[in-house]
Amino acid sequence: MYSLFISTYDKLITIGLLKDNNILEKLENDSNQNHSVLVMPMIDSILKNNNLIPKDLNQIIVVNGPGSFTGVRIGVTIAKTLAYTLKIDIKTITSLELYAVSNESENNKLVSISDHKGKYVGYFNKNNELIDDLVYLNNSDYEKYIEGKKDYIIESKNINLEKVYNYLKNKKSINPHMVNPIYIKSIEALNDK
Repeated sequence: MYSLFISTYDKLITIGLLKDNNILEKLENDSNQNHSVLVMPMIDSILKNNNLIPKDLNQIIVVNGPGSFTGVRIGVTIAKTLAYTLKIDIKTITSLELYAVSNESENNKLVSISDHKGKYVGYFNKNNELIDDLVYLNNSDYEKYIEGKKDYIIESKNINLEKVYNYLKNKKSINPHMVNPIYIKSIEALNDK
């Protein structure tokens, strides 16, 4: 089974190709506002490098945010389009969940992604299940939030595609029309509940 991994939520674009649980190739490109120019050629390249065509794909895995408004939309739109037109499975993973799953820690995990105003935060148990809701906190609120949790902070922003694949393999795929990006504003709205 061939799986295409798409991550565009940040400046670093990551496109991966897996066959079952084995990484065939992983391409990364640091992009400042060129996601729309780079993503499709990266997907084309990874398929050609492995003598595949889009119809050979069985599954799409997409990081659906939170992250860059435009970056997230580009990745999610491409993933949805491929899944729909090829009639293949699509699965999502949040950027925060991605780093929790990729980490080796056997304890709780506090993962954050920074922007210029604050941090997006996810607090996960050792099984990578969300303990608290995803939240967006300004920098001073973040400092209060992490009190008593500093031992659980995950600094590494590495992506372990094998772990992501294993984490998602027993999760149900989603109707491509139901895959939605997670934007900053929707996280801020959760805080107002």
